[in-house]
Amino acid sequence: MAVDPEILFVKKPCFITGKLVPDTDRERIRQKLARYLVDELGYRLSDFVLDREIHIEIKGCKVIACVDMSVVIDQRYLMILRGGPGSVVTREAGTVSAARLLVPDYIVPWAVQANLFDAAFIDVKKKKALAYGWDAIPSRKKLLELAQNWPPPKLPENRIPIERQILYSYDTHG
Repeated sequence: MAVDPEILFVKKPCFITGKLVPDTDRERIRQKLARYLVDELGYRLSDFVLDREIHIEIKGCKVIACVDMSVVIDQRYLMILRGGPGSVVTREAGTVSAARLLVPDYIVPWAVQANLFDAAFIDVKKKKALAYGWDAIPSRKKLLELAQNWPPPKLPENRIPIERQILYSYDTHG
């Protein structure tokens, strides 16, 4: 007898949408991030886009990489946030690639990779973490200040397959 996967997880209300979501490690991180960004850093619920997918195919293998949350203000993708258990440092490269591939017209300039206890705030253009810790995540006001030099550069065409390979590797092999 097959078990319905919907009953395998306890569900809790999403802070952003109010809908019931599975209580998984990834979801706990997303909920903590969302609450922190709104309650402590001044973001608005309307600033978030959830679960953007990036479709990748490498040598016939198809993968859907997910960006847990994107911060979109004035129709500009300013920052992506991805969460997962384990070290934030080991997941930074995959998060950078996701930010470089998400929007076709430009790279999303900033990214956050987080777990329940730590976070990395990343300059996507430089592919470098600027600071670590939840307190390193910029406030809404600070993010808008960082976005004054708009638009960010477009990803060069020759980098697209490389970034796809990096994201594929991180999202399939960790």
